[in-house]
Amino acid sequence: MQADYLANVVRLHPELAMFATIVVGHFIGRLQVRKISLGTVVGTLIAGMIIGLYTGPEIPDLLKWAFFDLFLFAVGYSAGPQFFASLRREALPQMLLAVVVACTGLAAAVAMVAIFHFDAGLAAGLVSGALTQSAALGSALNAIASMNLAEDARAVLSAHAPLADATTYIFGEIGLILFVTVVAPRLLKVDLGTIARDAERALEKTPDDGGLFTSQTYLALRAYRIDNPDLFNLRAAEFEDRFASGRLIVASLRRRGGIIRDVPADYVLLAGDVVALASRRPGMVAAATQVGEELDDPDLLAVPLMQASIVVVRPDVVNRSLSELGRKAGRGLFLNALTRGETHMPRALGVRIQRGDVFHLTGSPTAIAAAARAWGYIERDPGRTDLVYLAGGVVLGVLLGLVQISVTGVPLGLGSSGGVLVIGLVAGWLHSRFRVIGHIPESALRLLSDVGLIVFVAAIGLAAGPHAMQAIDEGGVALFARLIGAGVVVTMAGPIVGLAVGHFVLKMPPHALLPGIAGAQTTVATLNALKERGGSDVFAIGFTVPFAVSNVLITLWGPLIVAVAFAVSP
Repeated sequence: MQADYLANVVRLHPELAMFATIVVGHFIGRLQVRKISLGTVVGTLIAGMIIGLYTGPEIPDLLKWAFFDLFLFAVGYSAGPQFFASLRREALPQMLLAVVVACTGLAAAVAMVAIFHFDAGLAAGLVSGALTQSAALGSALNAIASMNLAEDARAVLSAHAPLADATTYIFGEIGLILFVTVVAPRLLKVDLGTIARDAERALEKTPDDGGLFTSQTYLALRAYRIDNPDLFNLRAAEFEDRFASGRLIVASLRRRGGIIRDVPADYVLLAGDVVALASRRPGMVAAATQVGEELDDPDLLAVPLMQASIVVVRPDVVNRSLSELGRKAGRGLFLNALTRGETHMPRALGVRIQRGDVFHLTGSPTAIAAAARAWGYIERDPGRTDLVYLAGGVVLGVLLGLVQISVTGVPLGLGSSGGVLVIGLVAGWLHSRFRVIGHIPESALRLLSDVGLIVFVAAIGLAAGPHAMQAIDEGGVALFARLIGAGVVVTMAGPIVGLAVGHFVLKMPPHALLPGIAGAQTTVATLNALKERGGSDVFAIGFTVPFAVSNVLITLWGPLIVAVAFAVSP
């Protein structure tokens, strides 16, 4: 009786089932075996199927697809600058690697569908789970929903998809991590730590950055009187050159009782001047022994420093290194972080900058303003979201998805999901070029992406529960065995072929090839595993372009594999 009462309450208030699924899914996703977990998405999918089996709440389709469209637009918007950057000649090997891996994965999925006679739902889940791209699950279900099928048949296919996704996703993530971090390095006969250090040294083999601080230690301000005769009558820039290894700057100066703020680079320093020096710890250690007596001068040390995020938009900055940018407008700046989309990039001086990269800086207002003029613009209101741009993009994407052709009775085209993703890509790219329009802050994009996907997955799981149990009863252990075996093939086909093509044909170095394979299979967890095993952020450089390209391709594989499944099904 209590179970029936609870089920009735949930049916009357389906929002209870929705949020309970998200809560339970979070804890299922956090369960770990040897530091390996299912993740929140798969955990939520499993929780939804279990809760849906016993309660059967009705979740409106409008809710499900609205949140999925928000998720897709956010993914496209974030990947847009990197996706179009991949069309440049220097990024061509990374783009080709993504195409090879994604297309090989699709070919393997087509072969498995033909061999095991998977229906369209199982085929869709095989692609999304084995290639760890939840967006492909949504785009495939969107294609199934638009087909002229009996409602019962559509419900069965829609339930088979999340079941296959949850079954194949586990190896899709674990298998790729093991391949990229263990198997592939052995095949290439390299050590991750060694190639990471070699890549870092190569990136650091550049002229000094002229004041763009890349050290990760704490910023300090100290006041010293210039007592060392070797430092008398030096220009501020020459003084700073003496302590270049510690990346030290003259932030302000006191002379005969007066204070000079924002000391120019060519200002001559005299004996007895008291200088406020800004530096990381190594610079201060050198100054303490070579400049003169340290003084307590509160007024002088009241240096007006600010933090700001500068977005790169100027064409003459794109593809330049951190070192080159530092020499042009880097004096007096401390680089706290460099981000490309959601990925934190290494701060080595040889790292090349792309349009849309964001510098997170600390420095004087004058230095910040100079850098903004030289590189792009300061993100003045990081909390503001252009809702019209967001909603308008979704509208255009849905309209674009209406353009379809019929293949074996399956409407083949971008679909509303693919259309929203493509418009999101264009919207993100346009914003990177014309920053006055379409601003959506990184925090809002993360919220749209996380909440949009989780709500969609929860709704799918709740609707699929009863039919998924029916599929399990009918297929038994044999169904799971076929799905797991097919999933292993689909997961590994792309990385194996990609490793061979990347190494022998594209001649990519290991520090770019290995994260490129992870990006081409859209698995952030594999990038994190590479960083951990190699002890370096340098692997992020090879990840972003393949990740952006494959996000688009594998999402489009969803409706394509549905069409193939209907074509080859007996």
